[in-house]
Amino acid sequence: MRVRVKFISNKARGVLFAVLVGLLFSFGFVGSKAAFANSELNRPEFHITPQAEWMNDVQRPLYINGQHHLYYLYNDDFSWGGNGTEWAHAVSTDLVHWERKPVAIQKYKTPYGDPWTGSTVVDENNTAGFGKNAVIALVTMPFEGQSTHLWYSTDGGNSFKYYSIVQHNPTGSADFRDPKIIWHEETQKWVMLLAERDKVGFYTSSNLKDWEYTSSFVRQDIGIIECPDLFQLNVDDNSDNKKWVLMIGGNGFNYGLTTGSSYFVGDFDGREFHAATNVKWLEQGADSYTGVTWDAPYTNGNFRYFISWMNNWNYAGKLPWDTFNGNTSIVREIRLKTTPDGLKLVQKPVWNLLDNFLTIMDIRGEDIYTGQENIFKDFHGLSYSIEAQIDVADLTEGKFGFSVRDGDGQHADLTYDKSINEFVFNRGSSRIKVDVEEFNRPQRVIVHPKEGKIKLEILVDRNAVEVFINDGEYVLSNIILNDLSSDGLRLWTDGHVHLDYLKLRNSNELTIN
Repeated sequence: MRVRVKFISNKARGVLFAVLVGLLFSFGFVGSKAAFANSELNRPEFHITPQAEWMNDVQRPLYINGQHHLYYLYNDDFSWGGNGTEWAHAVSTDLVHWERKPVAIQKYKTPYGDPWTGSTVVDENNTAGFGKNAVIALVTMPFEGQSTHLWYSTDGGNSFKYYSIVQHNPTGSADFRDPKIIWHEETQKWVMLLAERDKVGFYTSSNLKDWEYTSSFVRQDIGIIECPDLFQLNVDDNSDNKKWVLMIGGNGFNYGLTTGSSYFVGDFDGREFHAATNVKWLEQGADSYTGVTWDAPYTNGNFRYFISWMNNWNYAGKLPWDTFNGNTSIVREIRLKTTPDGLKLVQKPVWNLLDNFLTIMDIRGEDIYTGQENIFKDFHGLSYSIEAQIDVADLTEGKFGFSVRDGDGQHADLTYDKSINEFVFNRGSSRIKVDVEEFNRPQRVIVHPKEGKIKLEILVDRNAVEVFINDGEYVLSNIILNDLSSDGLRLWTDGHVHLDYLKLRNSNELTIN
C-alpha cells in the first residue's frame, strides 16, 4: 500500500494572494484546475499534503509526550474562492508516518479575522496562567494591519481557545508578522522575533502576554523579511562550543537565488543578536520557503529538525491542480558544521526515512560509458530514492547526470560537470512549464569534490524532488509536474563515470494508517 500523507503563510500578501487566486479561479480568469486533472494521482507518497485544496506556511512543530505536533496554514474552501486560512494539525511519533487530526485553530472565530503564521510553545512553568504545560500559540491576525494574538490549548495542542490581542501594531503596517517564540534560559525570559519588513524585531516577556521591545536586526539585501527563527546548536556536535543561528525567510535575488531560508551564525544575549557571518542560504533550489526548526529532548543540542513549504509565491497561484495544491519538504536533520567555507548548516533526511523503502538495485564499483544501455531501463517508478558516490577524479571524464521522472519527453535533469565543478538542476523539460523565471531558470551551484568524490542523495516523490549533495552541504528542492507516464529513470554521461556505489530504493513498501 502506498503511503498517502494527505493531511496532514501567511503573510498578508500570502493570504490575500491565495484569496485572490481562489476568486479568479472561481470566475475563470486565471489558470484551470482541470488543466492538470490527474494531480490526485501525482500526490506525493512521503511528503505531507493537504487533504484537499490549499496549503502554505508550516508552523514550527512541537514535541509533546513522544509525539511531534505539526501545524500548517490550510484553506479548505479555496475551490470556490472562500477566504482565509486556519491551522491544520497532524501528529507523528517517527516523523515519517503522520496521523491527521482536526483543525487546531479555526478561522473566523473572533472579530479579528483568520489565523495566519505564528508559533507555539509549551508553557512548562505556567508563566501565562493557563495551567502547567499549556500550549500557547502566538499568531498574526489581520487586525490593525497585522497584530499578534494569543491562543491557548489545555489538551496538549489539539485544540485552541482565543485569549486576546497581546501586541498591537504600532504603525498599522502590513509587515508586522510571523511571531516566533523561544525560552531564553540564561535571562529566564520568553523571546519573540517578529518580521518587520527589512528587519527582525526582538521582544521579551515574562508571561507571554506583555512584550517589551529590545532590539532589531536589519537587513536590506534579502527583500521583505518573513518567518524568522532563532536557535542554538553545538558546533560539530561539541557541547563545549555552541553558536546561535538566526534564520530568516527572504528573497535571494541579490545572490542569484529566489526565495528561501537565509541564516546568520552568531551570538545572542537574550536581547540582541550579533552576527559573526555574512548571509548564508540554506538551499539553492526554488521550492523551500517558510522553513521552521524544532528540537526534542534527545537531540541534545547537536541537531534540530527542519521542514518547509515546497512552493514559491512567485508562481504558486499559477500551478494547475484539481484536488490539492501544496506539500511540505520531508523532515530533515540540520547540524552546524565547520567547513572550508566556515560554519555552515548541513542537512540530511530524517534518519529513519529510508528504512521504510525497498532496495531494488545496489551497484558497487561500476563504470558507465557514453552510448551504453541505460542501467535503469527496467525500472519504472514515481517515488524512490537514489544514493550514489561518484569518483570524479581520474575515473570519470566529462559530464554525467540523472534524468528523473523520465518518459514521453518529460524529465527533470540533475547534471554534474567535473571540468567546472558545477551541479545543475534543470526542470525545463517538465510537462508543466510556468511562465515565470524562477520556475524555468536552471539552478546552478559550484560543488567541489571531497577527496575526489561527489555524494548524492536524491529523493523523488511524484511531484517533489529533493537533492542532498556531499552529506547535505548543498540542497536543492523543487516541484515538477509531469504525466504519470514519465516514470522512468536514466543515468547518462558524455564520457564515462565511475560509481563507487549506487543504491536505488522504491517507496512502494511504505505504509500508513
